[in-house]
Order: sequence, then structure tokens, then C-alpha cells
Amino acid sequence: MKNIDDWVERQKVLKEAVQAGKGEIKGQSVLLFDDLIESGSTLRRVAEVLLSDSAAQAVYALVLTRTK
Repeated sequence: MKNIDDWVERQKVLKEAVQAGKGEIKGQSVLLFDDLIESGSTLRRVAEVLLSDSAAQAVYALVLTRTK
């Protein structure tokens, strides 16, 4: 996603790429791990799918980045 600068294009790509899977998480809390956050659009899309399409109870995100 870091190579897509246009916000509208990024949202379009994410909508196609991130969709609910077959696993059952209804009513559960989910912790997302990521190694980099720039705009937050990927985490936002994943959380949206988990909360609305998969009926997760809560979604939390943890981002860990090590810099030199």
C-alpha cells in the first residue's frame, strides 16, 4: 500500500483485497499486529471488515516498528 499515494485508489484496492474469510470470530475480540503504519488505511479496512462483516466484538491494533 505504501506505493499507492492516491487515497481513493488505495481505498479501492483495499476493498478488493481485504474481505471476510470463512473463520468464525463472531463476538470475539481480535488483536491485529502490523510492522508499519503510515496512513492507517490497511488497519482501518481490516478492522471495518472484522467488525461489520465478521461481527467481531472488538478490534485492537498493535504496531511495532524498529528504526535504525
